Amino acid sequence: MYKKRWGFVIVTAQSMSRVRQVYISGIILFILGIVSCIGVVGMARLVWFSGSYAHAKFGVYEARRENKGLMMKIRFLNRFIAKETDKINQLVAFEDKIRLQYGMDRISNEVRRAGVGGRPSREDLMLTNLLDPVLMRAEAVRESLEVLIRKADLQDSTLTRVTYNVAKIHKKWSQRPSTWPTQGRITSYFGYRFHPIAGHTLFHDGLDIANKVWTPIYSTADGIVHFAGNKDYYGRMVAINHQASDCQTIYGHLHQTAVVAGQVVKRGDLIGYMGNTGRSTGPHLHYEVRISKKPVNPLSYILPTDAIID
Repeated sequence: MYKKRWGFVIVTAQSMSRVRQVYISGIILFILGIVSCIGVVGMARLVWFSGSYAHAKFGVYEARRENKGLMMKIRFLNRFIAKETDKINQLVAFEDKIRLQYGMDRISNEVRRAGVGGRPSREDLMLTNLLDPVLMRAEAVRESLEVLIRKADLQDSTLTRVTYNVAKIHKKWSQRPSTWPTQGRITSYFGYRFHPIAGHTLFHDGLDIANKVWTPIYSTADGIVHFAGNKDYYGRMVAINHQASDCQTIYGHLHQTAVVAGQVVKRGDLIGYMGNTGRSTGPHLHYEVRISKKPVNPLSYILPTDAIID
């Protein structure tokens, strides 16, 4: 039987008259085919590896660029945290000063730290074990931000409370008698005295200040007019309630009142004019201060003229 053989016909320009034939056996041809396939596969793998390497290299470049951006953000956040922490420290110093001035207790340093305790979470432990500088710095920033937020919340709470207390104290101060009700000379002090009309010793509940008729009389504290009119030995009088300080002031022997019952008055408002009405021997103001309805020495509730009020 005739056996097939594979061959090549070689034609050269130098020898056009002759044709050379080269015969290749099937085994060699098969081996050449396998080698060719292996070469193609190898080339494909080389191309694939080259592409993967380029992709990985580009990914590393992108990761470095992202890390650089994250580091810049972390530095910015650190500066922001430091700046805001400094602001909070200034507020703390201001609050401590206000608390000292108004007799309020100072917040302890332990409370101010606004720290937290307890075991770290599983995520925190995993993050620490990674030992990635960027992640560790980011975690430090996160913790600093949490502390800053807690301090800010605490500061807001304490300042709100201080504001409320200061307003309450100021209201009490504004309704506490502290100024002279009029100008003149003192003719009779608080306490026992010889009464010029009764002719024997009696307890004097207030302070008598003498001057001319029509001398202006002023409220010595904020309050609400409780009474304005004629009453017993006081003659024409004004009584003002100062509820926040549990106090009442009385202005007697007026020539004329300048307010009506229920009227809101401020310290220094005109409430009437000095006179000689009621049980009186001459024009003067009878001034009383009552705490919890009990008369007290008015001089104890008059500050020096050079004192700053409100």
